[in-house]
Amino acid sequence: MKLMENDFYRTEPLWGATDTWKTVNRNLECLIRRNGSKMDRAVALARDVQVRLESIFSLLDDLCAVTCPWCPDQCCLVAKVWIDFKDLLFLHLNGHEIPPAQLLADFKETCNYLSPRGCMLPRIARPWVCTWYLCPTQKANFRQKPESVQDKFTRTIQAIKTGRKGMESEFIRIVS
Repeated sequence: MKLMENDFYRTEPLWGATDTWKTVNRNLECLIRRNGSKMDRAVALARDVQVRLESIFSLLDDLCAVTCPWCPDQCCLVAKVWIDFKDLLFLHLNGHEIPPAQLLADFKETCNYLSPRGCMLPRIARPWVCTWYLCPTQKANFRQKPESVQDKFTRTIQAIKTGRKGMESEFIRIVS
């Protein structure tokens, strides 16, 4: 299976098996360490993504606090998401603790990190899709925010997408 193939039609999550998860993380760590200062631009892009992510966390926490605890059909129970390559690269380049396992071993499961009180992963360590996705109820609440807040959020999301692509491209350029 190719690393960069379209993930939309996957039949199983990337690196769902524990041994594979550990191997991928060990290899990624080794590549980053081996390339040292050549990774400076990729690290800078990852840090920029982190700053932008952190700038929207309070808004996301507020939206979640007024919707998720009362939701009869929580996204985390039904979503089939996983930590993708860009997510993992972001965590490694920023020196974040890597979750001990992929979110799902297979698509028959629910997220390994879902607890009765919500996600056990720090917000910064969650997959990008878990950050940008707003359910219909959250979108309705979001639309009640001032237009300036909505515009800033939308611009920040776009900047994060661009930064993630740049971070990945720079990493691939260096290790290729």
